[in-house]
Amino acid sequence: MESQNDLNENIRLTTLKIQEEHPELVKYINEIPRNFPFKAEKEVDNKALKAYLDSLNNILETYSKKH
Repeated sequence: MESQNDLNENIRLTTLKIQEEHPELVKYINEIPRNFPFKAEKEVDNKALKAYLDSLNNILETYSKKH
């Protein structure tokens, strides 16, 4: 599994791609649930970050197939 830093970087890059290339999709980013489970040491769970990244990528893929 990817490290937390890698996941955060990929989330950042995917979000930037959406904002720059498909600004009409930005409204859907706010609709993705971001209830990340936290570990005892208050870190975000990598599994939740991966799920969020997958959701962002799914938005891009679905949009690309239609347009």
